[in-house]
Amino acid sequence: SDSGFELGEPRTFRYSIVPHTGDWTQAGVVQEGQSFNNPLLVRKAELHSGTLPSAWGLIETSAPNVVLSSLKPGVGNTLIVRVFESNGVATKGVKLRFHAQLRNAHDANLLEDKGKKLKIEQDEVVFDVHPFEIKTISVRLGRPAIAQ
Repeated sequence: SDSGFELGEPRTFRYSIVPHTGDWTQAGVVQEGQSFNNPLLVRKAELHSGTLPSAWGLIETSAPNVVLSSLKPGVGNTLIVRVFESNGVATKGVKLRFHAQLRNAHDANLLEDKGKKLKIEQDEVVFDVHPFEIKTISVRLGRPAIAQ
């Protein structure tokens, strides 16, 4: 810690070695780190009927170097989506596809204050991102679009 006074306190440090060819951006090291630090949690459930398909997700990104880092409720029935560019490469025309009706989307700052309105195309938010930029987007969703 910053004080260094945890004498006698056990600490655990986890790490992973990711062998790869090429540089770290080509190997997807950021994505591997995200998977390592945020492992898939599984809960076993009994077989039951329902309306959801066997596989479904809420958001997809068109660029592998743009990583979804946060998804949380916002003010006034909005959803706050935070992404960042992980490889140091400016990327134009990034699309966040929502598997729900997208009513509107606004750029926002890190305090989640709304900014300019963003372009929406068929439930996709389209934007540009600078190298290593953190992007916060405030969206208002309608009904989920669940494929049968």
